[in-house]
Amino acid sequence: MEEKFKYLDHMTDLIVEAYGYTFQEVLENSAFGLINAMFDMSNIELNHTINIIAQGHDVKSLFYDWIEKIILSIYIDNMIITKFDSFSFSKIIMTPNDNINANSNNKKIETTNLREMEIVISDLDLFQDAKKSDSIEDNSLYKIECIGHGDIIDLHKHEYKVEVKSITYHEMEIKRTQAGYYTARFLVDL
Repeated sequence: MEEKFKYLDHMTDLIVEAYGYTFQEVLENSAFGLINAMFDMSNIELNHTINIIAQGHDVKSLFYDWIEKIILSIYIDNMIITKFDSFSFSKIIMTPNDNINANSNNKKIETTNLREMEIVISDLDLFQDAKKSDSIEDNSLYKIECIGHGDIIDLHKHEYKVEVKSITYHEMEIKRTQAGYYTARFLVDL
């Protein structure tokens, strides 16, 4: 597997398909596929950093939030990212603390206070666990944190190719093949 990503035909929009030997690598290559569609990446200097945090209740919502954070880094932080490091993957579990009893107008009110517990896990464990999680009711949240390195957008220096409005869940898929590598596919609304 030499290629990191490719673009698939679509009538009006763009489909990015990215590859990786790990979940982390497919996340990075998905970001590169999106950024490369928007900008010429050959003149990007690594002179700025940004913290990226993505969260989701399953693998699709986590991946969607990851790509959204890349888009936001371009439109809000005015930054083109071409290198990622210091990845960490975690699962956040909301557990009941103690019941809190309160009185309001002579009526007893019982509430549950939730406590957050964050567990650091590998990208493979996160992918497999988040792939199984198809319900928000399990009170789990998955989180990716990393540092992105890149350049502040300068249209004289960085050729602007196409404007991306957003991504959609339509045609989005993230899978791990029998051979153990990952493929991610997402539709970019132009």
